[in-house]
Amino acid sequence: MLAAAGGGRRRVAAAACLTARTMAKAAGQQLNVIHDTHNMEFYVKLGEDKAYLQYDILNPKTKAVDLQHTVVPETFRGQGIGKVLAKEAFEYFIGRDQQMKLTCWYLKKYYKDNPLPQYTEKIIQS
Repeated sequence: MLAAAGGGRRRVAAAACLTARTMAKAAGQQLNVIHDTHNMEFYVKLGEDKAYLQYDILNPKTKAVDLQHTVVPETFRGQGIGKVLAKEAFEYFIGRDQQMKLTCWYLKKYYKDNPLPQYTEKIIQS
């Protein structure tokens, strides 16, 4: 269901700055969504795996972001984990009054399925 286009994401081995933790439920399980601002991703640990949503800063001046990739390991797909990550990212950036460009196909689908006014106000139409 969710896949990522290969990309040259920068990864740093240093400890990540965690700014947001949210407990959410998907498929009857508690999910701890962690926002790693250093590596610009929201993620959920799933045993030895993790599901994640990656973003990049489009414009530091306006703080606009590009939500680029959402990845859920194959064995965990179809359980609502991608939806939890999408909702957390949208709510985080809306709460900080930041515009969002949706590059990721799954996030475009999530927005289409959830056309809330607070989302529409912050989505950069391309």
